[in-house]
Amino acid sequence: MAIALQMIVCVATIIAQATFSPWLSINNVHPDLCLLLACLAGFLSHEYKGLLIGLTVGLLQDLLTPGGIGLNMLLKGLAGYLAGMTTHAVSTVTSGAVAIVTLVLSLGAGLVSLLVSYPTLGGTEAFHLVAEILVPQTLYHSLMAAGLFWLAYKIRHSFGVIHFSQGRR
Repeated sequence: MAIALQMIVCVATIIAQATFSPWLSINNVHPDLCLLLACLAGFLSHEYKGLLIGLTVGLLQDLLTPGGIGLNMLLKGLAGYLAGMTTHAVSTVTSGAVAIVTLVLSLGAGLVSLLVSYPTLGGTEAFHLVAEILVPQTLYHSLMAAGLFWLAYKIRHSFGVIHFSQGRR
């Protein structure tokens, strides 16, 4: 049942990215919801869940979007795994920690994608792409991840207050 739910969440994320990407864009900066899902899965559960969700959503993204197969799967899986690993390195995962780690992971994944997609890119063009596209996108990812983590944390703890086993009074 859990695997089916994870598949539904991964497919829903791909569909949401394809559908709502123009509405979620700010100044032509589009978020990568698949990267955010992989990172949040790692932050909220553990590294293996982040790896599993990242590999699944990356593979689906590779299969359903134009481009080669494997790059998104590897990058999203690695991002989910490393996000989960930070829960062991940091004593308390906060929205600030999520923002910083997501910023680093998004910047790394973006640079790898840039180098793989444009291997013969010159210095000035690479600087322009990084400054105009990659840096704003990583900032947007980090703010979205921090906000979504905060929301998920609040929802998780609000359900933790409810005690179902108290019985009748």
